Amino acid sequence: MDKAALYLRLSKEDIDKINKGDDSESIVNQRLLLTDYAISHEMQIVDIYSDDDYSGLYDDRPEFDRLICDSKLGKFNIVISKSQSRFTRNMEHMEKYLHHDFPLLGIRFIGVVDGVDTQNSANKKSRQINGLVNEWYCEDLSNNIRAVFHQKMKSGQYLGGFAPYGYLKDPNNKYKFIVDEYAADNVKKIFSLYLEGYSTKAICSILEDQNVLNPSLYKKKQGFLYQNVKSEEFGMRYNLWSETTIKRILTNEVYLGKLIQGTCKKVSYKDKKVVSTPKEQWYITENHHVPIINEDIFYKVAELRSKRRVGKENQCGEKKVHIFAGKLRCSICGHTMIKSGGVRGDKTDAYLRCQLANKSRKKECTSHSIRFSAIEENVLKRIQEIVNDVLSNKNYMSELGKILQDNDFENHEQEKRKTMKQITCRKDEIAKSMKTLYSDRLNNVISYDMFCQLKDAFDNELTKLNAQINEITEELNIFEIPKKSQENISEIVKRHADYTKLTHTIVNDFIDYIEIGEKDKNTKQQEIVIHWNF
Repeated sequence: MDKAALYLRLSKEDIDKINKGDDSESIVNQRLLLTDYAISHEMQIVDIYSDDDYSGLYDDRPEFDRLICDSKLGKFNIVISKSQSRFTRNMEHMEKYLHHDFPLLGIRFIGVVDGVDTQNSANKKSRQINGLVNEWYCEDLSNNIRAVFHQKMKSGQYLGGFAPYGYLKDPNNKYKFIVDEYAADNVKKIFSLYLEGYSTKAICSILEDQNVLNPSLYKKKQGFLYQNVKSEEFGMRYNLWSETTIKRILTNEVYLGKLIQGTCKKVSYKDKKVVSTPKEQWYITENHHVPIINEDIFYKVAELRSKRRVGKENQCGEKKVHIFAGKLRCSICGHTMIKSGGVRGDKTDAYLRCQLANKSRKKECTSHSIRFSAIEENVLKRIQEIVNDVLSNKNYMSELGKILQDNDFENHEQEKRKTMKQITCRKDEIAKSMKTLYSDRLNNVISYDMFCQLKDAFDNELTKLNAQINEITEELNIFEIPKKSQENISEIVKRHADYTKLTHTIVNDFIDYIEIGEKDKNTKQQEIVIHWNF
């Protein structure tokens, strides 16, 4: 007696399904049809494989996988399905299993309704034609659904199954969002912590310590049928936050009130692979819902994320990056200044050096080594001078404004900036010449005496150039602050008038970035140029 396996499949839930886990009515009908066929043809049913709510385009169906595994174990020699399309709608899979794998395994396939029988070689062409028709049907259906989705996204209708974390679907309009106060407060907290200098990893720890539910667990607690395979193993079991989740929240413009859809697409209707789409193809709907984060905070976070964040490796047991993280640059090559070691006897301090010099073993640039505390003291002093000047003289800004309108000043300023640019170019030339000089000495192109003579000449010239830069910088700093925004500096000073020490907020408000120069060997002075935000 032939041993038969019955395969049943339905692509989506039937309206007659009563309870979760029940077979749909159509699946029940398929089971009865195939059972009757097997009995009437005196076949022994060894197992029934049923995939409910799975597409026939893909072969990663759980019961289909089990069927294929059992076929290789020789548990049956016949597979019976209602039709070829119930077994698969993919032409490639039809050829693979019906015309290649099953014949090699000695397995016969029967489609009860459409008369498919692989034992009958005469209907092979009709099977292949049916396979093409099934595939064309899926392609047309996919294109039609895609066109409808694009039209809905274009009109600003949200198509996702769940609202983004921080929002809920509006019960009166499923295409709109309303603010979820609990989750929205957590989103604000995440942005605030990042601005305070906490890393994404530290933010995860803080949220976990405060028992804040992660997005996956929060949706589950609300009763949503939400699944996140990556989160289920540990995230939902122990309420763990992932750095990826924090980064997505910090970069998601949905919190500005924008609806952004169409950021990715499937490569083909026959494949589940998803790829990113160019930004110009996205569907962006402005003012779709109430924003949770204001633009100033959002873009300030974006600016900080675009810079390299250099951590002061928990020197005080804190899980923060240092207050100048992402703002310190080498004045010669422009690379970030990185932590290169602690200061002996002082756990609160550290040395910083040029990243390019560190990577190239000083072949591409010099280290510009400087203590963190030296930068902190210099910046604190400069900001205090600004604050004291503004607070002690109410007419300070207006007086500077009048000076700025003076044509002589404008000409003077332009001349100074032109000179500064020339000096910077000359310093770059000297740096290149120094590299060549060291190379020539190593290769014995020049004598040691000649090397020392040229090196001293370069060092002396650099000393003079650095002195000129400091002099010009001091002159320009008088007018640099009010030039861009006289009102802005007043507002920032008032906001931080009572500060006692530098914080991330103060530094971010006042400073764009800081350039660190090489230490002068004679004077031991080191160039620190502050570029203000105003």
